[in-house]
Amino acid sequence: MKIQINLPLDKDILEKFDIFVVGGTIRDILLGDIPRDFDIVVPPPVEIFLHELKKKNYRFFVLDEKEQEYRIILSKEEWIDLSQIKGETIERDLIMRDFTINSIGVHLKSGTLIDPTDGIKDLKGKIIRTVSGTNLIQDPLRILRAFRFYATLGFNIEKKTEELIRELHPLINIVAMERIKYELFLILKTDQAYKTFKYMEEVGLLYDIFPELRPLRYTSQRYYNEQNLLYHSMMTMKYTEEIIEKETHPQEAGDLKVLIKLASLLHDIAKPETLSYDDEGNTHFYGHDKIGAEKVEQIALRLKFSNKEKDILKKLVRYHMYPHLLSAEKEITKKAANRYLRKTDELAFPLLRMALGDAMASPPRPGGMQGYERLEKILKEILEEKKKQKKRIITGHDLISLGLEPGPLFRKILEEIEDMWAQGEIKTKEEALAYIKQKYIQPR
Repeated sequence: MKIQINLPLDKDILEKFDIFVVGGTIRDILLGDIPRDFDIVVPPPVEIFLHELKKKNYRFFVLDEKEQEYRIILSKEEWIDLSQIKGETIERDLIMRDFTINSIGVHLKSGTLIDPTDGIKDLKGKIIRTVSGTNLIQDPLRILRAFRFYATLGFNIEKKTEELIRELHPLINIVAMERIKYELFLILKTDQAYKTFKYMEEVGLLYDIFPELRPLRYTSQRYYNEQNLLYHSMMTMKYTEEIIEKETHPQEAGDLKVLIKLASLLHDIAKPETLSYDDEGNTHFYGHDKIGAEKVEQIALRLKFSNKEKDILKKLVRYHMYPHLLSAEKEITKKAANRYLRKTDELAFPLLRMALGDAMASPPRPGGMQGYERLEKILKEILEEKKKQKKRIITGHDLISLGLEPGPLFRKILEEIEDMWAQGEIKTKEEALAYIKQKYIQPR
């Protein structure tokens, strides 16, 4: 079999060197996908190839100096990952890779396909098979990568490979957290995150990455029936994923979608340590939302999340009970809904999706999901009214013009007026100013 690949490099370089396109690039091409980037290897010494790149004014930087791996930047959206052939031959290089489906190469000039591990057969069979247990030990991140391909490609992990993973998964603890985070995000961006995380839990890998989940296996919450907390958390993730994947919500795209799914798994992370019982034997978890937020902050720091990612994850866990409390009210006032919007800001609807997933994973409650539907309707009405209004009824400048001095009181007044407007108690700027004069100025 021969494959012709148009590698976007200078013609002189392509003719001068023996270049092999390998790994994920070939896998994607054989699966009928257009590769976003290219993986290539060249015979040693790689410095000769780098020198030629410099002559042609290509930009590149070192990925791993020890492994002699580099990245050639073609554009913001396109690049080539380059390394020197490891081992004596290209076949030896391919055999040293993670899985058979990634151990296929093509000699660029001739188009000859090189497949020393029968990777094409496994591609056709949709099988993830490690080349060897030694390869997993040499780079334990490959254990997690097996699940990434399980999620992104929809392939099955071969039985012997799964057995090796069950034995070797603790080795993931020696891998740099930045690399683990990268793989986790790729899994969470798919619509197979719950299914993949459940599989990771079954083989034990999930507890290496999130040891905080282990106590949930041995803690139950009791309403009028008993429910294992880990099962509940996994099911919350399942239903939340189904909800956010069912429709396209612009406010729940990209990495935010990743964080919503992760928060749905971790939302009850502090329940084991806040467990208490009442006289009837029912369980309570007072403060688990607040303590849980502190715990996920530590998880985010450990996994090298950005400050923004950490803050979002923390906020999602901290306020995950808020939609439950509002939706349980017999009457959801616009004032209460507006306070929710103000406190949760851009996470108002993601929190509501999480709450729905949480409710679906819990014993049925009186009224079913109607309370959540009413809350969503009121939130959308308020936002639509604010959109029409375009600007606040009053601003800080208006308060200064009344003779008030800037300070903490400003925020209190502005929020109070906003709540009264949402409730329909104030409709115009004049009414707002009159109310402020009466309450905050005249008594003085």
